[in-house]
Parts: sequence; structure tokens; C-alpha cells
Amino acid sequence: MIGIICDSIVDLPLELAEREDVYIVPVMVVLGEKSFREGVEISKAEVADFLDDNFARTSLPSPGDVMKAFETMYARGFDELLVVNLSGGLSGTHNLFKTIGEQFASERKSVVIESVDSLSLSGGIAMLVYKAIKMKERGDSLRVIASDLRSCAGIKNIVFFTLPTLKYLKQSGRIGRLEGSVGEILNVKPIGTIDSSGVFTLSGKARGMKKAVEKMVDRLLDTVKGKKVLCVALYHSGDDSNTVSLVDWVRTKISSLSENLLAGELSSGILVHGGKGIIGVGALIA
Repeated sequence: MIGIICDSIVDLPLELAEREDVYIVPVMVVLGEKSFREGVEISKAEVADFLDDNFARTSLPSPGDVMKAFETMYARGFDELLVVNLSGGLSGTHNLFKTIGEQFASERKSVVIESVDSLSLSGGIAMLVYKAIKMKERGDSLRVIASDLRSCAGIKNIVFFTLPTLKYLKQSGRIGRLEGSVGEILNVKPIGTIDSSGVFTLSGKARGMKKAVEKMVDRLLDTVKGKKVLCVALYHSGDDSNTVSLVDWVRTKISSLSENLLAGELSSGILVHGGKGIIGVGALIA
């Protein structure tokens, strides 16, 4: 039987994350000198409160937690395992899972593991996992599913996201300090994407959050125009009224692309790099 293992940056909706054939390994969120398993030992609200006056960071999942994922899925009867991770261009998570998976399979000859680098994050990964589940349900083999996902990764799983502040990207060194300072003074909101190599890229910017979100949605609609879309994704961080209002507006604009919408809150692993008020959209081209 085919089972699926992911890291928590996948941001799967609960109805998918809680399936018996899916296992999510938490990444570590580091607040000051303490590390926590996100979603297990610390909540998004606690992380958000910490970010009001501090900077945080993430680190790789515990190797022990990754091994436990393989052991648990095998014990459940899943001897064919599909592993889908955060882009290798953004983190060493994919390589960690691949290394531990190879070790696990070498000790159990009946186990077959296929590792896929999503070349994406959050909704971009969730859409690939959604497709994998649909392929599994129609009877496709592990090898066929993995091959299909690799052909989609970085090309057909399109994501854009708008950030309300540049300070966390500036702190992490992903943008220049001067650019970040000028951007905040001018109320410039960046529109980011993940390029075909799985790396963060600035796609555009606009003055004010509302205009940036509108521009982001236009980018997505233009990118998928004339193409068949399997599913769409809509994620955000924080629950202030402005964010919720913008999320509702975005939902009305992208819902016609596909009847399959994956939506929810961003993981703490992304929250620490972008802060509250992030809005992200995505589409998976069929």
C-alpha cells in the first residue's frame, strides 16, 4: 500500500493531513534559545506573539522524528512510501528525509521509497500531495505518481504570495537591508514567487497591501489563462480583519479556476519568515 510522508511546511488542509495514509513531520521553530516542534509543542498564536518584538528562525525536523514517520507508516502497513518535501533550494529538509529514507529502506527489503523535491512551499506542496492522493485513489503505481509529481514540480505548481512587511526577509538576508528599509518607508509590499529551481524570487511589488494582493491575483490569473487547472490554493497568516477581508476577496477571484480549493493558515515555519498578514495563492496546472 502507498503512504505519503511530508514535512509540516506542506500546509495540508486538515481533511488531508489527518488521513491514515498521510504522516506529517514537524519542522523545528527556534524562539530565542529554545526549539519547538511546530504545531505540536507550540501554537501559531504563540509564535505570532513572539514575533511582535523578536525574530525567530526555523531548523530541520529532528532526525528521530523523521525516522519515526517511516517506522509508523510501515507499521500501519504502508510499504510503498511517497515522500514530498519543502524545496531543496530553501532548506536541507528534503535531503534529510531522503537520507533517512534510504537508511530505512536498506534495512527492510520490502520497502520502496520515492522522494520528490516539491521545488515549492506551503500550498505549492499541498497541491502536489492532493494530486498524489487522487492518483493513488484511481490506482496509479508509486513510480507513476512520483514521476508525475516530479514533472509538475517547479513548473506546474505555481505560487505567489504577498507579504505585509519586509523586515523578516531583511533579517534573514533574503533581500538587501537598504532595499528593505526603503520599502518599509514607502509602504511597498513585495510579491514573491518560487522559481523553477525552487528558490524565492521577487515577482513584483506595489504600494499598499490591497494593491499588492490585487496584483498578485492578476499574476496568477494571467499565468494559468487558457490552461486546465486541477486545484487552487489560498493560504494566509494572522486573523486581523484586513487580512480576513482580503482573503475573502481573493477567494471570489480564484474560485472559478477549479472546484478544488485547498485553503488554510500558513505553518509557523513560514510565519517566522514573513510575519502576520501574509496572503498566498497557487494553482496546479493539470
